[in-house]
Amino acid sequence: MKYLFYILIILFIFFQFNSPALAQEQIQSFVTNILVNKDGTINVEEKIVYDFSNLERRGIYRDIPYIKKNEDGKKFRLDITNISVRDEEGNSYQFKKTDENGKLRLKVGDPNKTITGVYTYFVRYQVFGALTYFSDHDELYWNVTGNDWPVPIAFSTSGVELPVGIGQNEISVTCYTGSAGSVAQNCAYEIKDSLVHFQTQNQLNPGEGLTIVVKFPKNIVSVLEPKPYLTFWETILGKITAGILILLATFWYLLYPLKIIYKWFKFGRDPKSVSVGETRAWYDAPKTPTGRFLTPEETGSLVDERADQEDISGMIVQLAQRGYFKIVEKKKAEFSFKKQKNLDQAVDLLPYQKEFLEKVFGLKEEVVLKKSNLYQEIEAVKKKIYANQVKQGFFPHNPESIRTFYTVIGVLALTTGNLFLLAVAFMFGRNMPRKTLKGVEAANKAKSLRNFLVSQERQLEFQAKNQMMFEKLLPYAIVFGVEKIWADRFKDIQMKSPDWYQGYGMSSYNSHLWVRNMNSSFSSIRSAAATPTSSSSGFGSGFSGGSSGGGGGGGGGGSW
Repeated sequence: MKYLFYILIILFIFFQFNSPALAQEQIQSFVTNILVNKDGTINVEEKIVYDFSNLERRGIYRDIPYIKKNEDGKKFRLDITNISVRDEEGNSYQFKKTDENGKLRLKVGDPNKTITGVYTYFVRYQVFGALTYFSDHDELYWNVTGNDWPVPIAFSTSGVELPVGIGQNEISVTCYTGSAGSVAQNCAYEIKDSLVHFQTQNQLNPGEGLTIVVKFPKNIVSVLEPKPYLTFWETILGKITAGILILLATFWYLLYPLKIIYKWFKFGRDPKSVSVGETRAWYDAPKTPTGRFLTPEETGSLVDERADQEDISGMIVQLAQRGYFKIVEKKKAEFSFKKQKNLDQAVDLLPYQKEFLEKVFGLKEEVVLKKSNLYQEIEAVKKKIYANQVKQGFFPHNPESIRTFYTVIGVLALTTGNLFLLAVAFMFGRNMPRKTLKGVEAANKAKSLRNFLVSQERQLEFQAKNQMMFEKLLPYAIVFGVEKIWADRFKDIQMKSPDWYQGYGMSSYNSHLWVRNMNSSFSSIRSAAATPTSSSSGFGSGFSGGSSGGGGGGGGGGSW
């Protein structure tokens, strides 16, 4: 406790000795002279003697409100023109005008120069709409200093010069001091002919000011009422816009998420098939409505509704099995595709399969995966698979397009702080893709095939000894990701080297060794497809993964 007491004493002394530097900054005098013109305008001159003490500053800023309210809360705009800021010698100060929420801010001073000590500022401007017109008199009701100064004002005076011809007994005045809303009158005034002089009797503390009122007869000055002031949101167009925004916000933050949930329950789930269900064993791929067996990539994308790398790997293996190229491992973990058949006579290929092979090989007879970039070719195949599934009648709409749409909705929801919609978009929206009844029946057969591939039952012993069966269903096992389990079923037999695959350093073949090396080749394929095309200097393409702000040029900045 004793140490705590000493610490508090030290802190008290520290702040006592360091606070006067701020306390010494003040306005030594604030002198305002106002000329009431016959045209209804007023000319204002403010002489502000500002003491910066020993603080390094660049100048002052003066906030002059140009919006005032009547008793009904309606807003009116005062026009402030002919602004100048000079020193005692009549030299102009550098200043900048900005609009600060209904106030004209004059930022006076050189941003590249600091000053200390006492400086005098003459701020002059003309105001349109400053006078108030009543049925029996006209009036100047003016806050001459303002109530938002953060420093004390030691002394303040104000002089008002009315047009000639007004009798002294026709003028009534009063004044107020203190913070906004105060009715204190710590001020004095004097009327001499058409001149009125006001003076504070005490220092004005931070947040306090001087306000004067001068009443004089009608028909002395022209009627120059301030203009009604409406923000955009108070206009008819603004109110209509606000109403639209409220409706949009209600839709975006509440109704749209609920709509997605309703749409998922109503249309986002697969129909139930009563004729074809999922079974424990199915020995062939499902068929199209025309009777063609689905390819591995079609089968895999039908089950999980995604065309992914496993589907592409299964397609490549089957194309190799059909004799279009040979998968060759020349060195350890270095694979290539060696062309075996001319594509001109190909009649058993789907259009996208033929297009894929044409783009991969071109005029080449062999493609080394390590030196190739197949990103664009594989991405093109994925898009064609989705389109083909819709064409075959397995999906009513492209499932990837639906997922992409709701991904974009989720990102927009995140940027607008709509966490409800974000959750709904990813939980329901991205699960919106659905199959048709044909698609469900085909998918059930595909799932049944997968069940057979992962089954370790020995009821088909004679078939398990058949390498032909292993090879035939291997691409389907790959798209399902169960090739290792499928290989385990044939672990007891030796395999002969197939025409479509050549492994490195393999003296004998068995199912496990074969799948292990195949997975190594798949890794090469995935690596070749993992990144988009790059230029020779390493820059990415704008066609694959491009975005706003990408590429060369650009730049930015900040504020000071």
